[in-house]
Amino acid sequence: MIVTALMEQGKVIPLDAALAKNAAAFGLQYKLPLADSIIFATASMYSAVIWTQDSDFEGLRNVKFVSKASN
Repeated sequence: MIVTALMEQGKVIPLDAALAKNAAAFGLQYKLPLADSIIFATASMYSAVIWTQDSDFEGLRNVKFVSKASN
């Protein structure tokens, strides 16, 4: 199945103390909800780009925000 093959290309990152502290700091700094702050901290740790339509991420570094209205 295609979805399974794509999921196998991913990597599970454990939420350790260092990542949790970074997520908490980003949450406070950017007023992000908990899940978003964990996503942002993880992406920051790995220099990854976040592609999203979630407006909570709009304007943050290494985020490619695409408005839902532009679809």
